Amino acid sequence: MRIKTTAGILASIAAIAVSTQTSFAQAPITAIKLSKDQIGLVKTAQGLSTRISFPEPVKEIICGDLYDAANNRGTFVLQRGDNDVFVKPIASKGISNLFVKTGDKGQHIYNFDLVIVSPMDALRVVNVTGDFGTANGSAPPDPEAEARSRKQADDTIRQAQAQAATIVTKAQDDGNALVAEASERVRKNADRKFLNALMLGLREEKIISPRVAAPNGVIVTLDQHIVIFDDKSYIRYTIHNVGTKDFTFDRVLVEDGAGKSLTAEVTPAKAGNTVKPGESLVGIVVFDSYAPGKKDKLTLSVLGEGSAEIARFAVVAQ
Repeated sequence: MRIKTTAGILASIAAIAVSTQTSFAQAPITAIKLSKDQIGLVKTAQGLSTRISFPEPVKEIICGDLYDAANNRGTFVLQRGDNDVFVKPIASKGISNLFVKTGDKGQHIYNFDLVIVSPMDALRVVNVTGDFGTANGSAPPDPEAEARSRKQADDTIRQAQAQAATIVTKAQDDGNALVAEASERVRKNADRKFLNALMLGLREEKIISPRVAAPNGVIVTLDQHIVIFDDKSYIRYTIHNVGTKDFTFDRVLVEDGAGKSLTAEVTPAKAGNTVKPGESLVGIVVFDSYAPGKKDKLTLSVLGEGSAEIARFAVVAQ
């Protein structure tokens, strides 16, 4: 009876031993997937090393409570392999954090919390995979999302183009309306001035010598009267080229008795100051009717190159 009992006790001890061996043989090995915004928990134990394995070469490790042998401070001893980091705590209690940079340029950073637990609860191997998307840290391309984005961009461009076309059309219409309105105001203003002038009566002043023969076969003539309209005096001149060469002049001006220019505007019938043989050029000289005195003698001159006088007329102010 005693032998049987002893055998039973031995069998129980053997079973416990096998169970214990099996428990250690099946030490926890885990796999975690981390993104740049996640923190992985690594359970370690005094007397054990925990291997953290990465899919890329380890570039750099930073531990918050790294053991320093020089001053015998710190809680965790770290070693780095090709794609591995080995963590071993030297105390029975403690926590810290760990950052691991991987990749050829250290472009991926993994975040961990380290905690010291009992050997039965500690992790032996932690296989880490990353969820960092593409190389620049963005999410993997989604063809459907890209197609939607392109469609939205195309729709936005079409709407912007349509709005721009509407704005341009409206601006053109507004501009045309403003031009038409301004033209109508100018016309009405001119009509009003003309009617006022008719009511007051058109005034004229006689030109003493309306024709001058200039050198090189050029004849300059003026209308026989100065027309006074709306406080402006108007003289029409004509340059006839009866010679065989081109005639070029510089300007036409009206001066008072003291030689002061009174010319406000000169409007030729065509652009340029050249009159070809057999041609005539007609223009209008405008000046302020109140600029000269009542008894001033006025002159109209045609000047050539270098202000050389080609023709000169004597005219009378009002």
